[in-house]
Amino acid sequence: MTGAAEFVLEVRDVRTRFGSAVVHDGVSLAVRRGEIFAIAGASGCGKSTLLREILLLHRPDAGSIRLLGREVAGLGEEEALALRRRCGVMFERGALFGALTVAENVGVPLREQTRLGDALIGRIAALKIALAGLPPEAGALRPSELSGGMRKRAALARAIALDPEILFLDEPTAGLDPLAAAGFDDLVRKLKALLGPTVVVVTHDLDLLWRVADRVAFLADGRVVGAGTMEELSRSAHPVVREYFVGPRGRGAMEQSWRRK
Repeated sequence: MTGAAEFVLEVRDVRTRFGSAVVHDGVSLAVRRGEIFAIAGASGCGKSTLLREILLLHRPDAGSIRLLGREVAGLGEEEALALRRRCGVMFERGALFGALTVAENVGVPLREQTRLGDALIGRIAALKIALAGLPPEAGALRPSELSGGMRKRAALARAIALDPEILFLDEPTAGLDPLAAAGFDDLVRKLKALLGPTVVVVTHDLDLLWRVADRVAFLADGRVVGAGTMEELSRSAHPVVREYFVGPRGRGAMEQSWRRK
């Protein structure tokens, strides 16, 4: 049996309501250290809301969330800040500061969370930009001067600026063409192998799930209705899971995965 100490994230019976709308009705999942774990489901199933709760940006109505061994409910401001420093987050639309260059964006968490000098921050930012697969000259550009794929990579470079223990990626391939999305999938795997963080991906991208995820939790009807490897989920008898993974688009992504293997 896997020991509790191996889990870097544990969500237990989380319940969330906005007015009369029930978003989570007993969500439970656990993420092991060092794996690439995906939270999947159709649009509106509560994936991004769950991510905000994990990151202490929204408090659920009930349930428990333990992140890196700490129960997030009731943490004071300083304790919450210390916990967030151990996490890296790439938001769905990048959330880059438009008035700053890419290098300055990547340097923001280093300036806010460390006492490093400007010269060293600049060198670290250049390294993270390179690790994200961007050319050196991209550091001097502003977000408006980047393509969609480059903005995603710039946001990822900022997310790994502090060498996080756990890296959260919110819809990292949304809006990308298939070639750029496949390149980003490969990048996630390379960074995982190089830097070693636990990676939690929130996505509905079937290709990404097949290419990258070690395990997947599938949300529907306010709960996790399926969890396991993609091969296990593709054999699920649950009608919603089966339609998602074995429907026309799901079969296409599964067949591509088999061909690559």
